[in-house]
Order: sequence, then C-alpha cells, then structure tokens
Amino acid sequence: MTSVINAVLPLFAMVLVGFAAMRFRLMGEAALSGLNTFVYFFALPVMLFFTMARAPILDLFDWRLIVAFSGTSVTIFVIALLGGTVLFRNTFQERAVIAGASSFGNIVYLGIPLAIASLGPAAGPPAGMIVVADNLIIISLTMFCMEAAAPGSISIPRLFAQVFRGFLRNPFMIAMLIGVVVGIVRIPIPEPVDRFGSLLGGAAGPCALFALGGSLYGRPIAEGKGEVGFAVVLKLALMPLLAWVASALLLDLPGETVALIVLIAGLPTGANIFVLATQYGVASARASTIVLVTTGIAVLSVSGILIYMGG
Repeated sequence: MTSVINAVLPLFAMVLVGFAAMRFRLMGEAALSGLNTFVYFFALPVMLFFTMARAPILDLFDWRLIVAFSGTSVTIFVIALLGGTVLFRNTFQERAVIAGASSFGNIVYLGIPLAIASLGPAAGPPAGMIVVADNLIIISLTMFCMEAAAPGSISIPRLFAQVFRGFLRNPFMIAMLIGVVVGIVRIPIPEPVDRFGSLLGGAAGPCALFALGGSLYGRPIAEGKGEVGFAVVLKLALMPLLAWVASALLLDLPGETVALIVLIAGLPTGANIFVLATQYGVASARASTIVLVTTGIAVLSVSGILIYMGG
C-alpha cells in the first residue's frame, strides 16, 4: 500500500498544483495554452516515440491486450448508449457524448505517466498500444453516432475523412506509429538523439499532469446530474470491473497485463470527449462536468485499483 501511495499521490498532487496555479492566478490562460502546446506537440510525442522505439514491439505485442481493453470500452459505450435511451430524455447525439465520456479515458496525459510510475517502464509500450486502439475505436464510434444523428443523411465518406484528418493532426498517434516502425526495424538511435529524447520526453509526465490540472479549472458545471452520475459510475466502477473480467477470467492474461488494463480502464474521462462535444455543439457542459468529477474521484478510485491489484 505504501508503494501505491508513493507512486499515485505525487502524480495527482501535480494535477492539483496545476489547478491551484490557475485558481490563484499564478498563471493565466496564455501561459496554460503555451504549456499545453509544449506538451501536445513536443514533450509527449517525443516520450511516446522513444517509448515505442526502444521497446521490442514484436515480442510485447499481444492481441488479447487490445481485445480485452477495446472490448471493454465498446461494451461500456453500448451500455451507456442503451441506458441513456431508457433513463434520460435526451437526443441521440447527447447520448453519444455521454457514452463517449463513459468509455474514453485520459490515457495520454494521466494514464501513461501513472502506469510507468506505478507498474514500471515496461508498462509504457502496452499502454501506447491501448492509446492507439482507444482513439481509433471509441473516438471514431462517438463521431459516427454524432454524424448519424446530424441533420440530413449519414455521410460515411465525410466520417472517414474527419477521422483520417484527425489522425493526421494528432502528434501522439503519428509519433507512436513512427516509433513502432523504428522498433520493429530496429533502427539504431544515436546516443545524442537518445539523450535528447530522454531530456525532452522526461518533461512530458510532470508538464502533462500540471497542464491537465490547469485545464480543469473554470470548466462549467452543468445540469443533468443524473447523466453525469450515470457516466461516472460506468467509467470509474463498471469499466474497470469488466476489464478485469475480460483480461483475467476470459482471456487469462498475465497478472501485470491485467493490472495495466484494469488501471487504464479505471482512468477518468479524457478531455477529447469534451473537445468533440464542443465541436458538435452538443452536451459540452455535461462532458466537461464528467471530466472534472471523474478526475477528482479518480484520486481515490485509481489508488484503490492499484492497492487491490497489488501495485
């Protein structure tokens, strides 16, 4: 338990410090925007590239990892979508936002630093594989539902074009895929380049967590407490439980892989869903509230997961 506290509390403390910096006006929106730019375009892509490039990808790859996690996230998405139909009087697009918020976690900014700190460096590459799968599946699924309910006919070509453009604009995805290629081909990385990657990539974790905390300050608190509570329970309670069932009982994965999958499944909602909701002008305040509430509760729930899993 002491090891879990030592690993988890400093990370969430960094989120709290970022929140406090904005709350007490020690930094403004311009400074936070600059920090987010540094993290988004430089530090995290470099960290993800070197994480994948240094790893023996072919030796580490296990299709059961992707099936266990993605199967869980899609199941939660469907439960949220169907449950929203029964429980709440809202539109299909609103239900799609709640479903995305119930199944998409903050893996890049929080999950990867947390996984590496609590489970060791070997957790980095598998977590990176989950990032790729989660973005391709859940974000695409949410966008498909939003497009399907938009006025006019469903435009499949438009949907695929949006997803592809989003993929090309996402430095995380590009950096990881290039890193995978480098790792598979085993292209040697010169020592100065490797040291550069260690320096810049080393800033990714603390800066990402600080920026995450800063971005949580000032988010609007919405009505729709029932929908928010529904999403919070699905994301922080049911999703890690189903992930454990899928990975440990159904697919019989090794203990360290089960711990990683359950940990990532129990992460708070990722801000990408809020961005997507804002882009479509649907339930953005509710999405923002879910991000904020799940992040606050995750301090306890993620610690509990790690203690239970023996992290």
